[in-house]
Amino acid sequence: MSDEYTTIPEHLVRRFRELKVELGFGIVGDYALRLFSELDELGFPILVTADEQGAGFAADAFARLRGFGVVACTYGVGGLKLTNAVASAWAEQVPLLVISGAPGMKERAPGALLHHRVKDFDTQLRVYQELTIAQAVLSDPRIAASEIDRVIDQILTAQRPGYLEIPRDLVDTPIVNVSGPIPRTSAEINPDNLAAAVTDVVEALRSAGTTVIQAGVLVARRGLSEHLLGIAEHLGLPVATSPLSKGVFPERHPLAIGVYQGAVSPAEVTEQVESAAHIVQLGVLPTDMNLGAFTAHLDPDHLIDCTDDDVTVGPRTYRNVPLEAFLPALHEAVAGGRDAPMPAAHEVPTFTPDGAAEIHVERLILAVSAHLDERHGVLVDPGDCLFASVELPVPAWSLASAYYATMGYAVPASLGAGKADPDHRPVVLTGDGSFAMSGLEAGWAAFNGVYPIIIVMDNSGYGTQRPMRDGPFNDIAPLNISRLVDVFGTGQSWRVTTEDELESAFTEAFASDGLALVHVVVRKGSTSPALARFAAALAKRV
Repeated sequence: MSDEYTTIPEHLVRRFRELKVELGFGIVGDYALRLFSELDELGFPILVTADEQGAGFAADAFARLRGFGVVACTYGVGGLKLTNAVASAWAEQVPLLVISGAPGMKERAPGALLHHRVKDFDTQLRVYQELTIAQAVLSDPRIAASEIDRVIDQILTAQRPGYLEIPRDLVDTPIVNVSGPIPRTSAEINPDNLAAAVTDVVEALRSAGTTVIQAGVLVARRGLSEHLLGIAEHLGLPVATSPLSKGVFPERHPLAIGVYQGAVSPAEVTEQVESAAHIVQLGVLPTDMNLGAFTAHLDPDHLIDCTDDDVTVGPRTYRNVPLEAFLPALHEAVAGGRDAPMPAAHEVPTFTPDGAAEIHVERLILAVSAHLDERHGVLVDPGDCLFASVELPVPAWSLASAYYATMGYAVPASLGAGKADPDHRPVVLTGDGSFAMSGLEAGWAAFNGVYPIIIVMDNSGYGTQRPMRDGPFNDIAPLNISRLVDVFGTGQSWRVTTEDELESAFTEAFASDGLALVHVVVRKGSTSPALARFAAALAKRV
């Protein structure tokens, strides 16, 4: 093929390599067979998962750590099963690309009842128009390459998912080549407002009173963590995160004070943030989960709010000053001179088991914390695991569906995380309800060469809801979870009911190098302190 022409798979793989993405996740079907085959022959494998939602969660985790992720599927039954994972990526601003095989253009005769079709041939496209920032059906070889570039550009610019639909009869068709790198849309920046905002914030930080930084997830999405660390260390400012941004700032750093989530957080964290003279919010999404069911009490007069678009200092708003421009400029403005002295380092958590005592959630989290170190990344499912993790300091990154709050995220996400960052072994915290939804993905993670430590907190049902309103709707079928390694044919497992058994299992699991599945039976009705605080706040709203 001449330099003037390429194919859709060739152009896709070229762009993926520019983004340092070497693989995707998905499940094939006949409408996508040729696409998957061509991608594989070009050195871009699609790793198989147990189902499409699991592939979406794996690609989502990969994107959170690498800055871009790819999930592939077939038409209808594949694309529509994937929608929940894509909805999560939209809600939590994850740069995820969906590529879907589809019926060929020559097959789309009016009234043709092709398998997997729902209403019209563009039904799936219309669904994804609600879930993605940009979409394209690559039906015109003259503009297919430029359409791919447009969708990728909008994904990266908005940090939202995008959608490409590829008719199977166009996979091998020559398309007009586009030379050069991916054309990128530059963020709109007002340089005068940027300079004024930096000056205003620097003056505020130098005024009397305490200052606390609250680091949001957009710091990570925009690749600004080093600037956050530099500003905090130079000025000696304490840093809080949110449930969605755990790990954006290293939580065992001397300046880390933990997760601020309104009334859900420990009282000392809430007091330190809410009493500060200046609260510098960097890319914080004001969701109900981040604000602890809106129990956060942050005085607007004390806020310095830096979003993806603007900077607001008290009553003054500087338009067209995006976070990706502001944070580096602020870092440069404060970087001169000597760094502030560091507070004392946090104590390394320890856990001493209490013999045959039954396990409570708070003690389980302490045991996990004592075994975590710099070799591990953490993935957490919604439920009491998520609330309990408010008081779990993570040494490296932490991933969770902490706003959209879709159960079943963490186990399949461990595959994507393990592939995106092989230097950190995934440690999964999930409940029995969440594990029931996607636990089989543990076997597919091992099949694909990722060996997470999966800790299943079994509290006999949907324990998050019980403190608010209990009933048979919170009960689920019991599972003999530790027997799953026999089904997978690989890995080790433990079922523990006492603190001694817990410590022994964790010691072996964290020392292992294969799939490790720890089924932890906690006392029914035991909840984390964070969930108790959250339930008290939310019960007033339910």
